[in-house]
Amino acid sequence: MLPCRSTCTCAFEGCHKTCPRWRAMQEQQHAETARKKEYLRQADETCRAVLSQCHRCGGYVFSAGSY
Repeated sequence: MLPCRSTCTCAFEGCHKTCPRWRAMQEQQHAETARKKEYLRQADETCRAVLSQCHRCGGYVFSAGSY
């Protein structure tokens, strides 16, 4: 079931294919997902760089249970 169907007064079978509100909601969701993916990519890159620097300096990386 489409998430907007319960709140939309213009809902009918197949309306989401041409509905401007549905398209706007999909575009907003796509943009939010892209922002989240970019944030995670940057965070992963930063973590990898820090871990690499730590290994090059001879440092140790502790896991949560090794204190």
